[in-house]
Formats: sequence, structure tokens, C-alpha cells
Amino acid sequence: MAKTKFVLLPILVLSLASLATWGQRQRSTLPAETPQTIQLEGGSRVEFRDFASSALGEQTPYSILLPPAYDLEPDRTFPVIYFLHGMNNNQTRWTQQRYDNIPLAIESLFLNDNVPQFLMVHPYGKNPFFTDYEDGSWNGEEYIYKDLIQEIEKNFRVKAGRANRVIAGTSLGGFAALKIAMKYPDLYSSVAAGSPIILLGDDPSELLNTSSGGAVRRFASLFNPVFGTPFNQDHWLENSVEVLARTADLKDLKVYLSYGTADRYEAFFPMRQAIQILHQILTDRGASSVFQVLEGEPHGWALIRADLEGSIKFLTQTF
Repeated sequence: MAKTKFVLLPILVLSLASLATWGQRQRSTLPAETPQTIQLEGGSRVEFRDFASSALGEQTPYSILLPPAYDLEPDRTFPVIYFLHGMNNNQTRWTQQRYDNIPLAIESLFLNDNVPQFLMVHPYGKNPFFTDYEDGSWNGEEYIYKDLIQEIEKNFRVKAGRANRVIAGTSLGGFAALKIAMKYPDLYSSVAAGSPIILLGDDPSELLNTSSGGAVRRFASLFNPVFGTPFNQDHWLENSVEVLARTADLKDLKVYLSYGTADRYEAFFPMRQAIQILHQILTDRGASSVFQVLEGEPHGWALIRADLEGSIKFLTQTF
């Protein structure tokens, strides 16, 4: 692991600087009002809700896609995909037209019988690491694997059990989805991560927190509450996707990784190399891992849209 640390971390700092600079340009906030339900032409709908999370100690919003059969077959129950967004995003972004209408594309898969019908939940994470803070003040991981599941299974007709529950994410949300699935493989049967931010090495804070670059320090303000100041290495190692891939009991967790060759962060950080290393670790352990490279595709939601059918078909294998 030491070799990985020294090879990748100098480039990692440049990557984090890029992430922070981009974040200043794309800063987003929650909508001032709860959005109206989106009714799709084939009978699906996207609802916007909130609930009291005990892990967070506050009300927190989410959006949920209900398939056409949800209303047509009132006695039927459905499996669930939980999807985690990336930096400077919220629970509404995936519904925007700029990403070629992801909800409508999913409905098309339902209506063409390409995939079984499911519910899809997009929770809001004010810190998209979706990881418990080192000081215990914000429990973003517990919010996802415990509170959110309880909220959905209490208020919607869903099938319980691991085979009917999967998790996915994009960018930092991709990191979080991988981490949570690997830590709790008894809860999730599959995980998909599109252009995930994979931080390799046993101490990514070394250069991050000593850099004189203002952009890097701004990104550190997102990283530091999670892993502490000074840096809590034990907490990092408990949440490192690389460490979990090497050591966790993954059961028969299925992993899907995707990357677009036009990813804007590749110029600053070896995104493809990091994802490839993770895939190789999993493969060497005999885990079920797929690494999909999409030529000419970018980072984030655009990649998710381009690879939507492939990732959804992967995630729904156990449904």
C-alpha cells in the first residue's frame, strides 16, 4: 500500500484542487421549496419528500421514482435502488432535462420490459462522502444504511431483504456507494459506481492539508470534518474503499465500475488508473467485478445517463 501512496498522492492533490475550483463555479443549494411531483407519460412518477433522520438529527429530503406498476398493481411489492449523488448536487439534479431526462429513460426500460420494475431513491447528502464524521456530529453513513432504508420500507410497498436492495452512486457518491456496500454486504446484493472518486493510499490528508493552494484548502473543508483535524488515520482506514476491497468479507457482492475517457478530472488525477486498481484488487480476490470503459463519455450524471441501461441491468440481476 505504501507504494500506491507515494505514486498517486502527488497527483491527488492536483485533482482535489480541480474538484474544489469546479465546485466554486457549480455551487448548488437545496431548492427553496419542495419540488412538485413529476408525472411521466408512461405512468411513473418522481415524488419529493423528507423525513426525520435520527442519525443526522434533522429533517432531510429525498426523491423517489415510483414505476408504472406501483399504482396499477396495489398489492405488488418492489425492489429498490438507492442512488447517491456527488459534490455540489442534491436529490433533484438527476431529474433535470440537461441530463437527457434520466427518469424518463428508466421508465422506457420498464415499459420495454428490459428490466424489472423497481423504486429508485435519491437521498440528499450535504456532505457527499456519506460517511460518519470522526467526531460523531454528522452520521452520514448510518443515515444511508439504516435510517433511509427504514423510511422507505415503512412508507412504500417494497420487498425486504438483500436480494431486493442495491446501491449506486456517481463521483463522490460513487465512492460512498462502494464503501457502504462493502461495509454492509448483508444489506446490498450489488453496487454500481459511475466515475467514482477513489482515494488510494493510507493517508490522503498528508499533502491535502499542507498545501498552500486555496482551492485545495477549500476541498479540505469537506474532507476534514469526516476524517478529523488532525487526521484520524484509523477512521480513514475504516472507510477506505481500497482497504475494504482488500480486507472486507464481501460475501457475493457484485460490483460494477464505469469510467468515461473524457472525464474532466483525468488531467489532474489518474481516475482510470485508480478504478482499474480497485477492479484488479476485487478480481484477484475472486469477487464479481465489472469495469466498463465508455469512450468519449464525461464525468458524473452525463456518464450515468450514457451507461444507464448497462448499469441498471447489472443492478437488477437479483430482482
